[in-house]
Parts: sequence; structure tokens; C-alpha cells
Amino acid sequence: MNIKAQEYFIQLAKYQNFSKAAKELYISQTALSKIIAGLEKEVGEQLFIRNKNTVSLSTAGMAYLNFAKKTVDLYQNSRQVVKDSLLEKGILRIGLTALNDTLFNAIGILHQRFPHARVELYSDQISVEAFSSSRLDMVMLPEDEAKDLSCCVIAVRNQLYAVMNVEHRLAGNRVLDFSDLENEDLIFSIEENGRLDTAYEYCVHAGFMPKVSFLYNDSKYQMDLILNSSAIAISFNLFRIFRESMDGLISIPINISRPIHDRLVLAYHPENQNPLIGEMIRCVESARINRQKARYDTLQ
Repeated sequence: MNIKAQEYFIQLAKYQNFSKAAKELYISQTALSKIIAGLEKEVGEQLFIRNKNTVSLSTAGMAYLNFAKKTVDLYQNSRQVVKDSLLEKGILRIGLTALNDTLFNAIGILHQRFPHARVELYSDQISVEAFSSSRLDMVMLPEDEAKDLSCCVIAVRNQLYAVMNVEHRLAGNRVLDFSDLENEDLIFSIEENGRLDTAYEYCVHAGFMPKVSFLYNDSKYQMDLILNSSAIAISFNLFRIFRESMDGLISIPINISRPIHDRLVLAYHPENQNPLIGEMIRCVESARINRQKARYDTLQ
């Protein structure tokens, strides 16, 4: 049984006019007429009495209307039950290109709303090509790489930071120049294609050739290195709040000569039916509003 045919039948019964019902359903009058004729053939009874400009329900049609409404209601309720189940106990898989304050705040909000839902984070599938053939639901990408994917803005990279142990000799500085970092052991992340990350590329384009002493593709390894050595990580502002809240770490802004304004988005295939995607987008917006409010309160 075709649920759409039931919905179309109900609309035609409501408007009692093929033209008006077709307009409401965004289909042609001819298509609607064929669907109703097919439904009548299926039930073996004439459901409408056709007049010149209007139609009216036959006796069989009146009986069938009650059945159609119950069928559509049951179908819609079953979809809601499945959606609620996926929200409560579902899994959202996200591919990451960078650690990000807004993302982790949004995940926290999502867990508050749906404590039994699970978010899985992956850092080894970050390109659009890899995303297309993966089981990921969402992926963090620079906005210009999102192409035909649907997306929501999650962060803007606009500042470069040096992240170090609080005992480091440079830890007392309020701001650093590239010249302060020339002889330091520096830490950069490495992407799945083997290239150093965009923070490294920015340094090179700005005329600073970093002394790369350590590479990482795991944030825990990066944090352990900083906490247990004199090495300094160079990164963007995306994860500043969490780093500054960790005992033993400090983030110091670096003077930059070339402006940075790189928007990152959470991208997803619009046909993906995972209801946690929509909830995650709403949580990202809530996290951004909360962060803006926190900044405003700090200024007061």
C-alpha cells in the first residue's frame, strides 16, 4: 500500500477539486488523477464522484477516508518512534581536521539533551573524497572544500598560538614574535596525506621556517609532549579554551603579519537521514551563542 496515495486521497477529499489539491501537493493534475484512479483500482471501488469542476466522496470513499487517515497517522507515528529511538540511542560519526572549542561544547550540549546517544570522532578520514565513501555522518572541513555538501559554520581560524608548558622560559610573555621561536623545538600535526598542517604552511608563507622537532596525529600525544618537554606546539585558535583550562599548559598569541580568516564547517550529505545531524547543528548554534554571551559578560 502506497502511503503517498493515501495522503493524496485525503487532500483531494479535503479540497474536492483536482486542480486545487494538485497545487497543494505540488504535482500535476494529471499525475494526481492517475494516482487516484490507481487507488480506486486497488480497492475495487469508486472513491470519488466526478462532476464538471468538483469531486465528492462516494459512499465507499467516505468509508475509506477514515481508514486512510488512520493509516497515515500510524505511518507518521512509526517514523517518529524510530526517529526518537535514533536520537536517544543513535550514533553520530564525525571526521575531524582540527580540535575545536565549539565542537566539543556542542557535543557536551548534545549529551545533555540525549545522554544515551553516542558521538564517535575520527581523525583519519578528513577529505571530501574519503568522506564520500566512508560511514561518517559529518566531517569538519575548510568551507571552500565543502563543495556540494550541506554545512554549518563551526569556527573561524584567525589567530596563531604557541602552546607550551607553564614552566617554559617563554611562558611569561603576553605575546610572541616568530623570532622568539627560531631556536625552539616545535610541534606540528601531520595530515593523512603526509602533509604538515595549515599552521605550518602559514608560518612558511609568512617567512618563518619552523624547526620541526615533533609530528603528531593524535591530540593526546601532542598534550603529553608539551607537558613533559620544552617543545612548543604551533596551532590556530580553534582549541584555545580547553588548552588554557588544562593544568600545566599555556597558550600565547603570536604576532602575525598575514591576516588569517579561514572558516571551518561541519559538512554532511543532505540525503543522510541520521536525525542526530540536525540536533548537532542546533547544538553548534547553541555553543556559539553561549560563547558569544560569555565574551559579552567578560567585557561588562
